[in-house]
Amino acid sequence: MAIARRGTLRVLGERGVIELTGSPRAQGHIHGRDARAGIVANLAEARRWMDGMAARGRRYDQDAILSQNERFIARVAPEVVEEIHGIAEGAGLPYRDVLALNAPLYVVATHLPLDCTQILLGPPATRDGRTYMAKTRDLRGSLEHVVLHRQYPDGRETAEVNAAGTVTWPGSGVNNDGVAFGTSGCWSARTVVDIDRASDGWLLVNGHLPLRDSRSLDEFAARLSAQRRVTPINVVAGDARGGATFEVTVDRVYRTPAADGVAVLTNHYVTPEIRQLGPTPEEHPSSYARYETALTQIRARHGRWTGEALLDLLANHVGYPQRSICRHSQDGQGADTVYASIAAVPDGEFWTTLDHPCRAQAAGRT
Repeated sequence: MAIARRGTLRVLGERGVIELTGSPRAQGHIHGRDARAGIVANLAEARRWMDGMAARGRRYDQDAILSQNERFIARVAPEVVEEIHGIAEGAGLPYRDVLALNAPLYVVATHLPLDCTQILLGPPATRDGRTYMAKTRDLRGSLEHVVLHRQYPDGRETAEVNAAGTVTWPGSGVNNDGVAFGTSGCWSARTVVDIDRASDGWLLVNGHLPLRDSRSLDEFAARLSAQRRVTPINVVAGDARGGATFEVTVDRVYRTPAADGVAVLTNHYVTPEIRQLGPTPEEHPSSYARYETALTQIRARHGRWTGEALLDLLANHVGYPQRSICRHSQDGQGADTVYASIAAVPDGEFWTTLDHPCRAQAAGRT
């Protein structure tokens, strides 16, 4: 297991952690150099998804959409464009190819489900008084992921899990002020993606930016709400003082404080006002099964939760293989858990496994 601690965050990952320092372009160069194989694999997977969509009769002017979204990113976050240039240079790959990974039409246009589970546990639910932010990312397909530990010249520090080659849509992360978050997709047959908004919004919500700049949960919430976006998403976030769920539509964010130290979201909306916009139990049975499993297990051990116990919950196989929190595709069908993470605040510890959490549990990696 690699352990990195040059700043205030302690980042643990069994496949190694990529340490990023310097300017955005320099950080990108390190990322591209160290994760080249994963980036090449992700480019091939993205092409397969887009080719499959085209074969089903859904075609887009990908170059035009990519240019539109690039102009938006350059306007609101030019440092992100610089970092993408650095990734391309470090990996020795065409800039436009890496840009396409970061303007993920291959996810958005295909409605590719991001079937994830997010769990925040804090006082009084935890035995040790810490707040834990946990996440699994489940994909119907395969993307290689990396753990990026960033240290900025101004002393800011973050740790995130990203698809290799991307910086615009991390699934989870934590910063040195003890703010942590996780995301999950919330799309249904009623989700309308206005791709013409690519010139004026993130194709997927960019959690990297509010994580980088926020010193509290309230600051994170304000920055999340202010982001212009093309697609909906679910977010769970917290700091040492508490946590909340954020059910995000394209034009509004619904915030619900953690109740009794517990906040859980999967891939449907819970807030009654928007529940009909998300998938129904018939449309997405796994989302509802994982949500109920998490709440049932949490209630049974309320007040006694630790980081080790939370790993056991992420590895839970009730409803195996597709309705369990730790999901396993069968013969290439269904979603597969590609990574799990647990952030502990205010300790500043971020643990990840780029694999099924049940395997990390079996290996005793805590």
